[in-house]
Amino acid sequence: MKVAIIDGSNGASGDMIISSMLDVALSVEDLRRIKDVLELDLDFNIEEIDKKGIKAKKITVREKKVERSLDGVLAIIKSKLEDELAEVYQDAAKIFERIAEAEAKVHGKEVKNIVFHEVGSDDAIFDVVASSLAFNRLIKNGYKIFSTPINLGGGEVDTLHGTYAVPPPAVMEILRNSKVEVFFGDKEDGELLTPTAAAILAHFSEGTFRYTFKVEKISYGAGQRDTRKPNVLRLILGESEFTDRIAVVETNIDDASGEIIGNAINSLMEKSLDVIVIPYFGKKNRPGYLLKVICKLDEVEEVSKAIMEETGSIGTRIIPVHHRVYSFREEEDVEVSIRGKKFNIRVKRSYPGRKVIKPEFEDVKKVANELGLTILEAYREINKRI
Repeated sequence: MKVAIIDGSNGASGDMIISSMLDVALSVEDLRRIKDVLELDLDFNIEEIDKKGIKAKKITVREKKVERSLDGVLAIIKSKLEDELAEVYQDAAKIFERIAEAEAKVHGKEVKNIVFHEVGSDDAIFDVVASSLAFNRLIKNGYKIFSTPINLGGGEVDTLHGTYAVPPPAVMEILRNSKVEVFFGDKEDGELLTPTAAAILAHFSEGTFRYTFKVEKISYGAGQRDTRKPNVLRLILGESEFTDRIAVVETNIDDASGEIIGNAINSLMEKSLDVIVIPYFGKKNRPGYLLKVICKLDEVEEVSKAIMEETGSIGTRIIPVHHRVYSFREEEDVEVSIRGKKFNIRVKRSYPGRKVIKPEFEDVKKVANELGLTILEAYREINKRI
């Protein structure tokens, strides 16, 4: 699997994201085109600089400060991008909507009454649209977008609403319910993650990358500040054999009926990767069940609690599994015609060296029931067509 990893261990801003994408997924001509198409009142300069011993590209934007509402921002990008770059427009619009919703929640206002100050400027529109174009190109070229935990910085930051502790409330609200992980930096660093960058990463990142990979290309984008550590964002392109960090949560049950165990299985299936029940004879020859639940490492506490609530067990054993290697998988809906009737079949495709295609069992069962076939006959008919 091809991966693009945003390493924000020294912070992230919109201009740092753009700079890291130059010669990888963006060109200078792309940036000129964005400026001209959107009729943005700004100029930019790109240079290669040294940031504490790291060679990095840096973009500096000069603009007139403008304040806009969400509708004002969306009107600009919609009129210019919707027809020619529809996917870029949709992503950029969602990023600005995320920022507006966060600002509205923090300030107790309706979204329509939110006025962007810095985030509504031509510079911010430039950053969001250029970043959306770059990420779209990476995705179209087969890359999955991930990030490392992002450095928030520390200390205080001055805003139009006053002086806030870093990170300011809007940044935290932008990140809430996203897959981006963050950490607090040193108070001497000040604000290292800007609202614009937070929204861009919250929209595109599929989470923290914790797997092994081979490095193919590295690009650095420099920020405007000089901090104790190099103020650079690192973009890493690579190839990964997907692994996953999972755990087995198990418990022994010798005082529950089959109905309770069956209900527990159904409930736990919704919260886990798999549930296994093994009958056994235990102490004093009492019959019982060994309940084993396979789940992701960050779901262990939730699963343990659910096991005790559903079964009455007073404790669980947690067994970490260091690595689970599996092939890259994707899902899609495929329409097939069988004996003159059309069916929508959910299909899973995996690539463990060769392509393996499996139709969803519930869809196979539906075909079998509607056409009067056995399950095996339905599988054969579907597999011929997918």
